[in-house]
Amino acid sequence: MWNFERGLAKVVGMMLHRELKAGVRAVYLEGKFPPPPFVLAMNHHSYFDGHLVYLLFRSFGFRGKLLISPENVAAFPIFRPLGALEASRVRAALQALGAGEVVAVFPEGDLRCHGKLGELKRGAVFLAQKARVPLVPCAARLFPRGFPRPEIYIWIGDPVDPDLGALRVALERMLSAMDELVEKTHPREPIPGFHPLFTGHRGLDEQMAGISRALGRFLR
Repeated sequence: MWNFERGLAKVVGMMLHRELKAGVRAVYLEGKFPPPPFVLAMNHHSYFDGHLVYLLFRSFGFRGKLLISPENVAAFPIFRPLGALEASRVRAALQALGAGEVVAVFPEGDLRCHGKLGELKRGAVFLAQKARVPLVPCAARLFPRGFPRPEIYIWIGDPVDPDLGALRVALERMLSAMDELVEKTHPREPIPGFHPLFTGHRGLDEQMAGISRALGRFLR
């Protein structure tokens, strides 16, 4: 059974990687993680947020769990081997933290439209308090910009006190700052301070840039 779950995790992980690569131009990152264990609290404003948690875990070599609704786990049990865990299974989440893993939480609970932060639930704060681990705010934005595919920017904040107000302030500050930065940045330039984490689909103009330059010598 363990070998089957390991194989399934590899296949599902490849599917998530392929969908993310096809759906976005790139993912950019700012900030650093503390050493595990910790609770990662991310806003939930994009279809790709679950993909992003998987990408972060994979990129940094973290073992971890992503808390999602029991309905989603029941509908997509194939995500269990990748770390999907019912949000109601608090004891299992605490055990994961106790074993040195990372537990990711969407404090807003439900997927929301791009915009202001929704009402936060106490789950992430409770887990950090109970396990006595850092609470790390994580802001993610998907921006349609100057390319055929959108870009995603992730900002890892400094750990905050396990307090709902402190978490909200940190997330709102980072989301607002990213919104301001993207307005001031040319739509075909990355936001200052962020570095590439993942390369996705390049548009025809980028794919053909080298060929176009070479052919341009003969078409003048």
